[in-house]
Amino acid sequence: MTHYAWPEIESFHNIRKYAKTHHEILGGVAQVKYRAKVKLHGSNAGVQVHCDGRIVAQSRTQELVDGADNAGFAKWVKENEAHWRDTGCAHEFIAFGEWCGKGIQKGVAISAIDKKVFAVFAIKMMNDDSVIVEPDALNRILYGIPDTYVLPWYGKETTFDWLDSSENLEQVVNDINKDVLQVEENDPWVEATFGVKGTGEGLVFYPFVDGDNAPSFGVMSNLMFKAKGEKHKNVATAAPAQVNPETAASVDAFIDMVLTEARLEQGSVAVNPLSSLAEEIDRQVLLPLHDVKLMGKFIAWISNDVAKETQDELEASGLTMKQVQGPLTVKARTWYLVGKGKAVVKYKTMKVFDCQDMPRALCHAFLELWDNKCNDSSVEWTISSDIDPDAFTQQIDDWLIENGAEGPKDEHTSGEEVIIKYWW
Repeated sequence: MTHYAWPEIESFHNIRKYAKTHHEILGGVAQVKYRAKVKLHGSNAGVQVHCDGRIVAQSRTQELVDGADNAGFAKWVKENEAHWRDTGCAHEFIAFGEWCGKGIQKGVAISAIDKKVFAVFAIKMMNDDSVIVEPDALNRILYGIPDTYVLPWYGKETTFDWLDSSENLEQVVNDINKDVLQVEENDPWVEATFGVKGTGEGLVFYPFVDGDNAPSFGVMSNLMFKAKGEKHKNVATAAPAQVNPETAASVDAFIDMVLTEARLEQGSVAVNPLSSLAEEIDRQVLLPLHDVKLMGKFIAWISNDVAKETQDELEASGLTMKQVQGPLTVKARTWYLVGKGKAVVKYKTMKVFDCQDMPRALCHAFLELWDNKCNDSSVEWTISSDIDPDAFTQQIDDWLIENGAEGPKDEHTSGEEVIIKYWW
């Protein structure tokens, strides 16, 4: 099987620099028309739809097969395979989108909704280089798939010349920045779709170079750009979109500029997804704590990411990666060990049980009790050591022990601490 990666999306100034030196990416047309979609803060995901009936889930970096998962995405795709097959097989395709919602990421409006959803922004055909980003076309293909949404266009189309002067392009980025700041203040799609107000991440701009049709996947990859709000920028720029790269007056200033909280958090999740959310693995859950054993991988990820994504900033600042590597490593290590009050601890492993597996009457009683107590999706439960627990607690304890949890060893100790999920 083949993994189909969605391309890394560059910033405005990166595309401008590349277009000025590699005119071929413009296809002979310097003026490009763009439309934007809201950028959601979740986990990049895809669904491959094959004509032989195979439905394959994937994350940004791999196919999710042989038990691999990404925050429950593979499980969700498996449960909805029939709906994905119903899309037809005239062409094999992969739907790209953001797996987001309750329990995925934090600090944004989409994470405050009461479920996980797949928000699709594009479809790529597997057998050629064509891609679909038009929302109406995507809706026709994906209609009826549960918890699957198509991101609409945001705002009006805009056309500008990548080879234009910096002065003329400043007005373009000023308009972009105004839109991004509005989205960051309140994500309009999340509010309109789910009735939840809150922070948005930013915008992604998609090119149209042939009437109202999307260009090829290759051209799309070269000309797409993103603009993030202040809370999600990987480089501490003065504005979400800039005509020219940000500059730093010293090595220390460069480190402060590129080691934003967003980049550090992204690196932490990249080396261990459990650092930002709890994932179920073989009926166990690893709580979201930094693992010192992964610090080397974390520092390597940060170094590689900075080297890959900030070449323009390095060049504009008159610096090299060799000059900044040492201070970069020190600050990344410090953040990983003690940043934001995070202690160096090992993972705590807990078994996970689903209340939906309980006998119906017990499940209903459990849901009625906990829905009135909190708005979370799970409960930490310790099997009681009481000699005479109440009847409800005893029923829960008995069911947990029957299904693999450890009871108390004696009357002086409690039993195993587990997680009971009731809305995952």
